[in-house]
Amino acid sequence: MRGETLLVDLETPEEIQVRSLGRPVKSSKQYLRHVIAEYESLDRELPCIRKFSSPPAAQPLCLCMETSEDFTHLEVLEALEAELPGAMESGRVSSIRFENINVICGTAGRRNRWLLTVTDFQTRSRLLRSGLSPRGLTHQLVRHDDLLLGDYRLHLRRSLVRRRMLEALGAEPTEED
Repeated sequence: MRGETLLVDLETPEEIQVRSLGRPVKSSKQYLRHVIAEYESLDRELPCIRKFSSPPAAQPLCLCMETSEDFTHLEVLEALEAELPGAMESGRVSSIRFENINVICGTAGRRNRWLLTVTDFQTRSRLLRSGLSPRGLTHQLVRHDDLLLGDYRLHLRRSLVRRRMLEALGAEPTEED
């Protein structure tokens, strides 16, 4: 609590007055209500947030196609081959992986991800411009790093709000935080 001042109104001990840097004076009950409301709002806004034990590693040559469609590996490969003939045989694309976000987040209804790992930046640029069209349905490709960074930021935001809520309740944050 370095640099913070704690002021107590002895006439109403259940309404402890707190003044800290950047936080206006509020009773502990008001602050607790605010923190819980913020957590519940985040839960409603983003019910399934991917958790991370550490920051995601950079994968600059990994592209992602998000989709609600149930494509097969063969359909994604055929769409890739239509855009870049011989992509796998020539070694320009080293892997095609499916990432089931609904399983990872323990939810339903989220868009899943197809991850394409390329071997050079020229191939990456070409696929970013063209996208893929499995079953004739055009899908834009994006850098997987951009999506993971967004997921990680949401995880950090949720962890911060959860930690503040636990501290306001007087509980110790868990290792999950």
